[in-house]
Amino acid sequence: MDIIISFIIAIASLLVIMKAASYAITAISNYAKTTGISEYLIGFLVVSIGTSLPELSTAIMGSLANQSKLILGDLIGANIIDVTLVLGLTAIIGKKIVIEGDAIDKTFLTTIALVILPLILGFDGKFQRFDGLILLGAFAIYIFRLIKKEGTLGRIKKSISIKDIWKDMLVFLGSMFALLLSAKWFLISCFQISNYFGIPTFIMGLVFVAIGTTVPELTVSIRSVLKGHHHIGFGNILGSIIANITLVLGIAALINPISFDKTRFITSALFMLTSVVIAILFLKKKTITWQEGVALLLVYITFLVSEGILFLF
Repeated sequence: MDIIISFIIAIASLLVIMKAASYAITAISNYAKTTGISEYLIGFLVVSIGTSLPELSTAIMGSLANQSKLILGDLIGANIIDVTLVLGLTAIIGKKIVIEGDAIDKTFLTTIALVILPLILGFDGKFQRFDGLILLGAFAIYIFRLIKKEGTLGRIKKSISIKDIWKDMLVFLGSMFALLLSAKWFLISCFQISNYFGIPTFIMGLVFVAIGTTVPELTVSIRSVLKGHHHIGFGNILGSIIANITLVLGIAALINPISFDKTRFITSALFMLTSVVIAILFLKKKTITWQEGVALLLVYITFLVSEGILFLF
C-alpha cells in the first residue's frame, strides 16, 4: 500500500510541476518584455537557477548525510538528461527551433571549460572545500561575464515602474514555489520507490533522482518552446548545466568534502562532457531539428545501457 501511495504522489507532483512551469514561463516572458532584458539572460539567471534548486537541496541533504554517491550521481545524471532528454524532447516537440543571436558562440568555450573543471578537480577521487571554493568562483565569473554581455543581447530600461511588473513577479514567485515544493515531494516519493526495490545509491541518483530533479527544466523548456520563447528554453538548459557543476557541487563540497569511486565518476563525467559538446554543436548551427532531437534521445538511451552494463560488472 505504501508503494502505491508513493507512485500516486510522484504522478501528482509531476502534474503540479507542469502547471506551475506554464505560469512561470508566461510571467518571465512578460517580465523580459517589460524590462528589456534578453530572454537568454532571464533564462539563465532566473529560470535555470530556480529549476536547479531541487539539485541543490538534494546536494545539501546528501552532504549532511555523507551520501557522496547520491550527490555526484544526481548532478552528473541531471546534466546528461538536460542536454539529451530535455533538449531532445524540446526539439522534437518544437519540430524545428531557430536560435537567434550569437550567445551560444560567445559562451561555447566557457561552457566547455566549466564542464571540464570538475573532472580536473575530481581526478584524485575527492572534492575538498578548496575545490568547492574554486567551483563557486568559476560560477561567479560566468555570471559576471553574462551580465557584461547583456549590452549586446538586450536593451535594459533605465527605470521601470513597480506597478508594471509586480503581478508578473508575484505569479513567477508563486509558480516557482509550487514547482520546487512539488519537486521536493517527487524526490521523496522517488526515494521511497527506490528503497522499496533496493536500487543502489549511485544508480538512484544517476538515473531516478536525476530524472526527478530535471522535471522542472524539462517542463520549462517545453513550455517556452511551445510559446515561442526559444532563448529561455536553451538558456535554461545551458544555465542549469553550469549551475549544477559549479554552484551546486561547490556548495556541497564546502558543507562536507566528497569522496567517491574515481573510476565510476570519470566514466560518467566523460559521458556528460561528450553529451554537452554534442548538444552545443547542434545549437551552434542556429537551428535544431526534430531529427537531431531523436539523436539526442538515442544518446541518453546509450548512456542508460552503458551504465547498466557497468553496474552488472
